[in-house]
Amino acid sequence: MSGKFIAAAGLFFSLASPVRAENARLPYAALYRMEQIQNDLSRAYTNLVVVLRMSPTNTAVKASDVVAYIDTKQGKIPVKIAANGEFNVPLRDDLLAEETWLVTDQPKGAMQLDWGLALAVDRVANPTSYRRLMKSVKDCEYVEDRMREVLPATARVNITGLKIVFAPSAQNPSVTINVKAGPQRIIANAARELVIPMNPTWLDEDPEITFSAPPDRQELVGD
Repeated sequence: MSGKFIAAAGLFFSLASPVRAENARLPYAALYRMEQIQNDLSRAYTNLVVVLRMSPTNTAVKASDVVAYIDTKQGKIPVKIAANGEFNVPLRDDLLAEETWLVTDQPKGAMQLDWGLALAVDRVANPTSYRRLMKSVKDCEYVEDRMREVLPATARVNITGLKIVFAPSAQNPSVTINVKAGPQRIIANAARELVIPMNPTWLDEDPEITFSAPPDRQELVGD
């Protein structure tokens, strides 16, 4: 996981789906399909970061302490799990043909599989257009639909806008959206944060957006 991902992922959407198998294991074929879709989305939507995550349901166990491996006829292929649960498996046709499994050292029912979504770019142009700024929010809808092909039991996440965060040096930061009905000004809170909502009318109008100070970063917002 890159530093940019941490900066952009202040709100990281997690869609939990329990791993139900013997000894907390998962068929490699399912993970192969998930990785394929994840890679396709990452190439198509370079403005977003899509990751697969696996973590213990017991909060006393750290994800990075979980031992996981692909159990093959030739031996065990270790799968490293990051502190936030992020992981990857190699995409190999021979492992697919073998119908092997990813196995963990956790007991049955003690692991959960989810996926996460964050912005790949946290800088915001000033000025910019509403449609350009909100493109990532719109793209999330398609990304979620694709990920639900492999994790259909996950709940829907409604991404409602973008949080804009200003640097500590910004004085009374705000944003002005110059819509046809008249300029709409949104003032940041005490933490120098504000939310620009996803508004279908504004998306059609595509008004110019200006910031009183250069934004420090942006984050996805959902409910």
